[in-house]
Amino acid sequence: MAYHSNTLVYLVYTDINMDTLRILVVSQKGGVGKSTLSANLSVWFSEKAFKTTVLLDLDPHGSSSTWVREARSSDVVAEHCVLDDFDARRWLINCRNRVRRHVSKVEILICDLTWTSAMDPEVLYEFDLVVVPTSVSSIELSATTRFIETIGWVFKSKSGIPPTLLLCPSRVSEEELATDPFSARDFSVPFMLLPPIYNDDSVRQLFKKQFVFDVNESMAGQSYGRCAQSIQQAGNIHKQAARAVKVTFSDRRFLDTHNTKLSRYMAEKSRTQHPGNDKVIGKPEYSKGNTANKGRKNLSGLSKILESVIGPK
Repeated sequence: MAYHSNTLVYLVYTDINMDTLRILVVSQKGGVGKSTLSANLSVWFSEKAFKTTVLLDLDPHGSSSTWVREARSSDVVAEHCVLDDFDARRWLINCRNRVRRHVSKVEILICDLTWTSAMDPEVLYEFDLVVVPTSVSSIELSATTRFIETIGWVFKSKSGIPPTLLLCPSRVSEEELATDPFSARDFSVPFMLLPPIYNDDSVRQLFKKQFVFDVNESMAGQSYGRCAQSIQQAGNIHKQAARAVKVTFSDRRFLDTHNTKLSRYMAEKSRTQHPGNDKVIGKPEYSKGNTANKGRKNLSGLSKILESVIGPK
């Protein structure tokens, strides 16, 4: 990493442990199960996938790290850290340092983050998977779509290895999914759709006591299990694709230390210089248009929507 006047020059992932699967669970608002997913996903990777796991809780409330620390014992290392310096560049550097401090020591890093407009989307490059929990009401999906549009340029970048975007229908019912909510939407970037997490009020009673996987017979326990397995599979797909990409010095990004306008410009320029080269290996694409059939034709892999995820369980 080198500094030159007002410009920061760094190589993409040059000091990142490529074997560590780095997962960011992020949303702009509460009530969608972000912290619940973060806490239970970290325990799942530790106890079901037998991986050394760290939970980095950057949410001011610290719910996910509190859950892991105060529930029954587990091998997950939970750290609560509030980065309150919201100058965009300083926040980015502090967050990046926190992430990189852990990845050299563990197999799985899960980060719990509530997004604000003051944060720098450049931080998404520190992760392999970006998981966005969302409910499926019209209002909530509209908010999720706008959020994705805000950070979408990161996933479209041809520079280095962009993260994989995963949408997770969270705290939903079978009746809500039966309305085919995702096929009727236009999304600006490709993504994988995770199996849904069904709404279950009993999950809240487990806070700081047990984990969702401790009650396997419940609908919540089963849906969290399917979701966690799919996230693990998505990580494998991303890692395989990443290993096939040779990152060279030409993949460096020049970032203004006060904002990210230059990096966004370069990402956009890269797309315009490679017309027709927008396909992302291992990711389903969502075409323009609002018809359900058109949306279904572009779904593949982990993105098994609606009829598969609400089928027999």
